Parts: sequence; structure tokens; C-alpha cells
Amino acid sequence: MNRLLLICLLIINCLVSLGQDNYPTPTRMDGVLFYIQHNRGKNTYIYSLNYKSDKTINKDEPIQVYRQLFDNGGVIRPLTIIQKNFAYGIDSKLLKNNSYEASIVSLPEQKLFLHFPSKGNPYVSTTVAGTSFILKRIFIRQKDGTSGLSTKVDYILFYGVKDGKPLVKKLVL
Repeated sequence: MNRLLLICLLIINCLVSLGQDNYPTPTRMDGVLFYIQHNRGKNTYIYSLNYKSDKTINKDEPIQVYRQLFDNGGVIRPLTIIQKNFAYGIDSKLLKNNSYEASIVSLPEQKLFLHFPSKGNPYVSTTVAGTSFILKRIFIRQKDGTSGLSTKVDYILFYGVKDGKPLVKKLVL
């Protein structure tokens, strides 16, 4: 009986620590690959396909990043130079099979792959804890008492889909 109670308490603790209540979804989801949110406000960093004026993908920079400021009425703005170069910017390179390898500048070891399937929409995949999946959203839990360029992270939650089923993977830093 005590073991069952302990297991139930652990499950409840995990669910409470993984959830983020009342976080908004970006208002324009067309072309959105994934987005990032964190515990220091509801502003959202959005990663979407970068189209040229002729409606083809920009092969030099296939992913554009911007932010939606939900803490300021939901206005959409480009990243600041500091955000682009030190936090939320993205680097990408074309691979042989017409896909891209990418990484967020503040987490270069976490590889992301932009795929263009012959049928269906483009998507980004990644691997966390040995599991590969389609990435939909990232939540960053920043450590209390840190900010600016010295911000430290407790963990990162990767939300995605594998075999049609939702999943969450936690990366502890």
C-alpha cells in the first residue's frame, strides 16, 4: 500500500512539474515548425519556414525566427540582436538529401533536422534521450535568480509527436 501511494505521489509530482498552465499558442501557425516558451513570461519565440518573395524556401536561411510578445498584447517582433546571436537564433546547413541540419545558437549540441517530405508538410525532428520525434514545442525552465546573458537553465522540455502519439522528453542541464 505504501509503495502504491509513493508511486502515485511521484506521478503527480512529475505531471505538476511538466505542465505549464495558461501558456498561449502563437496566433499565426501557418508555416510554424516549432516554438519556444519559458517560465519567465509568456513571450514566445517562433521558428517558421522562411519563404522568399516568389513563395519558395530561402535555401540560405530556411528557418526564420521571430517573437510574439504575449506579455505586450501579442505583438509580433523580430529577435533583438542579442537574442539572435546568443539565445534564440538558429544556424542551419543544407544536407545532401534536401534536408537541413540546424541548431539553436544557445544549444548547439541539440541537433534539429528540417525535412521536406514528398507528401505532407515540412517538419523539424530531433532526438532527446535516445528517442527521435517530430518537434512541436520547447519549454525552458530557467533557474531562479539568473537573467540576461548569464541565464542558467534547470531543464528543457521537448514536446513532440512520435508514431502519431504526443510525447514529452526532458533534458536536464
